[in-house]
Amino acid sequence: MIATVGKNGAIPLPPDEDFNEENKLKIGDILLSTLVKDKRSIKLEKFSDQSLNDKQIKVHGYLCRVEELNPEDFE
Repeated sequence: MIATVGKNGAIPLPPDEDFNEENKLKIGDILLSTLVKDKRSIKLEKFSDQSLNDKQIKVHGYLCRVEELNPEDFE
């Protein structure tokens, strides 16, 4: 999938039907970002510890939280 990064680094996620039940993303999920070897792609996967607070996510450095999309970020 190729996604356009919006303002503030927002990345739109694929629709729910593209995921199976255990991999569906929900608002608030924590994702681990990994730069792929070609350095042109980013792999996003659910992080093992979904109980971290925003400060812990920021300190980790490679985590982000799924947030509701603001359509204005893509105008």
